[in-house]
Amino acid sequence: MQLPSEIEARYVLPALRALVAKKLVLEKGFTQEKAARAVGVTQAAISNYIRGVRGFRIYWENNPIVLRHVDKIVELIVSKSDPREITREFNQMLRELRKAGVLCRLHKNVEPFIDINECNVCFE
Repeated sequence: MQLPSEIEARYVLPALRALVAKKLVLEKGFTQEKAARAVGVTQAAISNYIRGVRGFRIYWENNPIVLRHVDKIVELIVSKSDPREITREFNQMLRELRKAGVLCRLHKNVEPFIDINECNVCFE
C-alpha cells in the first residue's frame, strides 16, 4: 500500500515540475540549466520533462487547478520571488488537488484495490 504522500512524490510532483519547467524553457526563455535550478532538479531531468520522457504531463495538462497554479509558480520564479512563496504555491496546489479528489483517482489507478468511495484520508 502506498500512502497519498508517496503518490504525490512519485507521480504528481514530477509531473508538476515538468509543466513548470516546460513553461520556463519554452515560454520564458530559460535555459534548461536555469530551469533546473529553479525547480530543484538536474538539467537532465529538465531535458526529459521537455521531451515527455518523465513527468506524466498528460494527466495534468488540462486540469484547471494545475494550470492556474503552474502559471502562478512560473511567474513567481520569473520575478525571483522568495522561494518560500513558490513552496507555498506548490503546497496550495497539492491541497486543492487532494480536496478535489484528483489524487484519489490517481491513487486508484496505481492501486486498483483502493475503494476511493470509502477512503477519506486526504480530506481529514
